[in-house]
Amino acid sequence: MPIPQLTDQPPAPRRLLRDVVYDKMFAAILDGTLQFGERLNDDQLVAWLGVSRTPVREAIAKLADQALVDIEANRYTRVVDPTHDEFVDTIDIGYGVWAMVCERAVPKLSTAARDEVVPLLEARAAAFASNEPEDVTGLVRTNNIFLEAAGSPSLARLWANNAPRVALLAQRPVMNGVFEFAPARAFTEELRDAVRDADGPRAAEAVRLQPGRLQGWFDAVREAGIYRS
Repeated sequence: MPIPQLTDQPPAPRRLLRDVVYDKMFAAILDGTLQFGERLNDDQLVAWLGVSRTPVREAIAKLADQALVDIEANRYTRVVDPTHDEFVDTIDIGYGVWAMVCERAVPKLSTAARDEVVPLLEARAAAFASNEPEDVTGLVRTNNIFLEAAGSPSLARLWANNAPRVALLAQRPVMNGVFEFAPARAFTEELRDAVRDADGPRAAEAVRLQPGRLQGWFDAVREAGIYRS
């Protein structure tokens, strides 16, 4: 067998088992494998995930911190079952946090970071122009760049606790074919232009005002019965 050669690349960080379990559980909630309101049984999760009880409980605790799982001591642990009003409120607050990140980050983006973000936003707008769902990994990458540029540990903590619930509640209607592409495209193009011009207040304003432009989507989600009344 050839002897592996040393490289200048740093070793890949070792992931904790609880984080691996969290990712699998979050993905299962996101795609509906674990349904809204479904009770979570430790023994079943241990058997499904092939791990011990400790990382499962640690992952559940993190999901609870992010308001993705409800825990009532000595009674139940279950996936959240949001109402339509909670869905609208979550989206509204999510955009508010995103606006704060953009206002801090956009003026501070390096040329290299800006050159990466603008094409990502252009690709997002192009997908919406074709009435196709976005590549969510592109948006995740964009926001990771924003968070790094913002340089605010407080905002990073707020984002870490808020973004997963926003992602879940925003993606579930999309997965059910309920989405309005035109306002999403217009908003993405507006944000792209603000990033290109290094205009933090303009970027923040575009993000902050977006929930007010989504009433048609909110109504369509209500009519589809995706969230309980």
